[in-house]
Amino acid sequence: MIIRVERGKKKTRRRRKKRFHIGFTNLLALLIMAFLCAGLLGGFYLALKSIEYQYMGALACYTAVFAPMGTAASIVLNSIVHKSDHENTGADGEGIKFAAAKAAGFVENDFEESPQI
Repeated sequence: MIIRVERGKKKTRRRRKKRFHIGFTNLLALLIMAFLCAGLLGGFYLALKSIEYQYMGALACYTAVFAPMGTAASIVLNSIVHKSDHENTGADGEGIKFAAAKAAGFVENDFEESPQI
């Protein structure tokens, strides 16, 4: 019985799993939305405490902090939607599906080989 020992054989390297990468705009939107949710929960807590202690005044300082955050959220979310619109349009300004149909000559592909349902 012969036992062979092979040396010098390179080990295959394991591939690293790609990390999930979120873009800056999407990360900004998530952080702003999380901050707004925390503010909403804090607002409910303050409302419960003001009812408990029968406080009749305004919570102006709380409103002044979270009103600009709502404006920032609307601006960031609007820019995300428009970024997606610009990424999904062709050179002539039409959508990707329209450009694909235009390239196919606006003909629907009917497959006659497939059975009728």
